[in-house]
Parts: sequence; C-alpha cells; structure tokens
Amino acid sequence: MESGALLLGDIYSLSGATCHAPGDGWGSYLAFTVDDASVEIARAALTGMPIYWTRFEDGFLLWNDLELVAPMLGIGSFDWQFIAGTLAYANLRTERTGLEGVSELLPGSCAKFLAEESAVQTLWTPWKAVSQPDLRPVAELALDLERRFLGCLRGWCGNRSDILLELSGGLDSSIVAAGLSSAQANFSAVTFVSSGADGDERPYARAVAAHCGAELLEMPHADTGIDLVSLPPVLHARPSAYGVLGGIDDAFESAFPVSDAAIFGGIGGDNIFDFDTSVAPILDAFRHFGPRRPAFETMRDVARAGDATVWQAARLAYRAVRDGPSGWRRETGFCVADQVPASPPAHPWDAGEEDAPRGKRNHVRALRRILDFVDRPRRWRDRDVVAPLLSQPVVEFCLTVPSWAWVRGGRDRAVARAAFASRLPPEVVWRRGKGRLDSLCTASYLRQRGALADLLLGGRLAERGLLDKPAIETYLAHDLVEGDFAYFRLLEIADVERWVRSVEASPLMGPSSRQRRY
Repeated sequence: MESGALLLGDIYSLSGATCHAPGDGWGSYLAFTVDDASVEIARAALTGMPIYWTRFEDGFLLWNDLELVAPMLGIGSFDWQFIAGTLAYANLRTERTGLEGVSELLPGSCAKFLAEESAVQTLWTPWKAVSQPDLRPVAELALDLERRFLGCLRGWCGNRSDILLELSGGLDSSIVAAGLSSAQANFSAVTFVSSGADGDERPYARAVAAHCGAELLEMPHADTGIDLVSLPPVLHARPSAYGVLGGIDDAFESAFPVSDAAIFGGIGGDNIFDFDTSVAPILDAFRHFGPRRPAFETMRDVARAGDATVWQAARLAYRAVRDGPSGWRRETGFCVADQVPASPPAHPWDAGEEDAPRGKRNHVRALRRILDFVDRPRRWRDRDVVAPLLSQPVVEFCLTVPSWAWVRGGRDRAVARAAFASRLPPEVVWRRGKGRLDSLCTASYLRQRGALADLLLGGRLAERGLLDKPAIETYLAHDLVEGDFAYFRLLEIADVERWVRSVEASPLMGPSSRQRRY
C-alpha cells in the first residue's frame, strides 16, 4: 500500500476512495508495517485472518497455521487456568490461548514488536456504533441495511469468479443468496439434509434457489458422519473442534474435496440481526422513551415474539430490572464448580459495556460469541471462506439499530426481514421457525455414548479434578427424555478433552527442533 504496509487478504474502502493505508478500509486481512526497529501487524475487525504469536529465542514467532511451527516450538505446557475458564465460559474468545505463552491477535487489534518487547492496541470496538442509536422508522432502517449489505457483498464478489453458498433455507443464508443474485454473481448453492424432519430444509432452500436463479445441490447428512470422540485432525492453539459442526465440515469435504470456489454462508445472521429472546428490548425502550407509548408497544412486540402475554412480559421485565444486568453466563454443569474460575477473563470490549443499554450489551455479546465459531480450522483450511454478514459496515450499522426495532411487529430480526422482503419468497422471509439439527445430534450422541464415557471419565480434564465424574456417570447411564439437551454440555466438554489430547500427541509436547540438535 502507499503507506508502506504489506497487506495480505481482502480490503475494501470505507469511504469509496482508494485505500492508502489499512485504516482506510475494512475486510479480512493482516497488514504488516516494517521499519528498521520494529514490526507492526494490524488485523481487520471481525473477519480478520487469524494470527498467533509467542516469544521465540531473541524475538517473536508468528503464524496462522500451528502445524507449520509445532516442530520448532516444543512449548510443552498447557495453560490450565485458560482451559478451566473455557469450561466455565464457553465461546468467550480472548487473546489468551490454551498453550502457555501463546497469544492470539484479536480482530480489530494491532500488535507492535520491538526487539524483545511487544505491545497490543485495540483499534476497533463495537461501542462507538452502539453509542449512536439510529431512531428512524423500521422501513427507513431496512432500506439502509439493504443498501449497505448489497454494497459489501459486491465487494466480496468482485474478485471471486466461482462461489458456492451454504443455503439452509433459513433467513440469514437466504439473505446472502438474495445479495449474490443482486450482484449477478456466478454462484450455486448446497443444502445438507438430515433424516429427521427438523433437519430437512429442502422446501425453503428450493424456494430461495428458484427465486434467485441458482442451482441447488441437496446433500444427505447422517449422524454416522459425526465423530464426537476422535482427535481433531487440525492442530490448533485452543479448543475449536466442535464435534457436531465438524461433522458438517466432513460432509462438505466429502461433497467438494477439491474446489477453487469461494465458500459463502449466512453465519452470524442471528447475532448481528439481534435475535434476542430476552426482555432486554423492553428495558431499553423504557430507558429511552420513559413510560410512554413506544415503550408499551415494545412490551407488546416482545410478548408476541415470545408467544407470551403482555403481563408475562411485564413480569419478566420487572424481574430483570430487580436482578440487574448479568455478565457472561458461567456454566458449571458436569464440572467441579470451585475448580473453574468464578469470573470471566478480560476482553478489550469489556470497557464501555457498563454504559450501554441492556439489549445492546446482549447484542455485543452475541457478536463476540459468533466470532469464536467463525474460526473453525477444518472449515477454513485451504479454502476461501467468506462470512459476508459479518462485514464491518453491516455490523456497525446493525449495532446502531435500537434493540426494540429488531422486534417491531412481534417478529425477530424485523429490520432484516423488512430489508429483503421484496427479494425473497414470503414463506422464507416471514417464517417464524427454523431448521435444527436436534434429531441428528441426539442420534449421534446415543450412538457414541459409551465412547464419550471413556473419553471424559478417563481423560485429562478428570485427572486435573475439573470434572464432576459422578454426575457425568449418572447422566450417561440414563436414557434421554423428551426435551433433554443437557448432553450438548457434555459435547462441549468433550471438545476440550479432545483438543488437550490432540496437543499431547503433537510435536508441541516434545522438544523443539532446535533442542533436538543437541
């Protein structure tokens, strides 16, 4: 770039003018600035490419593929405090990793390395956008959202001649399909179909594909394709296997083993479109309007969206005011509670949260949560994967939309629905339910329950005293009843256990290549 920065990845202008320096644009990139004394690395906000670093000899070693450097490092020790925190605070991604001395440069951050010193600065947080609420009517907000998203999508499509869209038939991936059609992109779509009715989205996916003029591939996905106990095939600096999602990644790899097509998807839609099932929008509306008509209309909308009465919504809102704001949820199920941290680890976005309305706190937490799912090593490895809904201009706009606007009329994601109502079939835009993988996951869990017992009860987490073994044994011994999804918690724990064992089996747990010379 003109500034002298070397940029790796995609960058698009924030203003429409040429990008002369990394700060002029958004996208998915790492920007390196080097002078005689230092190296500075900036990572794009939200969709920035992952990069990790650690001290190495007289300087620092940086990478985004741990397997390339594992033979050199020979780190040899876990950060067990981080691992215990991961059990208690799922998907709370910070710069800390599960390997002692290894840090991640988070999206929207910049690291400067000077000789043996390092300093990290936060360049982007969501709170500036949150502090500038856009109070226009939903119809006007919808037009702006449509314009911004289509503009961003044209950018992502500009240098990609072949695109494959994961189309579930839900609202979020359907919006991406509508955008690709509007951009006249060369794209086809694929939908994965499980044997259970809850995982068969073909009627909706077909309707969207036909509406957008795209070819649709329908791929079967069975529970036998989900492996909940084997070691993850890609070495990573923190737990990120996600056994259930890994099954989808495997199905994708089987269906498209070699492809130059860019992979687009609707990941992040629920998060940026503020799919909030709490009463927080009511609190935000009363905070802004006081006890006036718009606040009471929001109470009605929240009640309707949750299939509740206005009186039930009012009672829950009162209880939420009485209890005060909550932090990141601490989950101690199947763990020894006093062996996991009592408070979450620090994150750069913590600063500013205390002044934000309750609903916008939830909105930002949802955004933070999805960023942990975006980085799935098996999905990104050797593929060009794009999450267009997480484009920085789109996310910043959505953060300015008040929480009550997202439930206007008693429908979740109301602004997004209004924005794309004319571009999608009505049965997709206005549907209230969405496909799920519950039956697929349940079948997978039941099939591998014995192997999960061996993995967890005889594993490293249990050896460290982190797991409540009697509770796990009791749960695994009982058959599931209708509505029992506590096994998902066991699968979260199993993902951490699998990661620990994968690191133990890697070159990281032995001497480094330099040490082996002597």
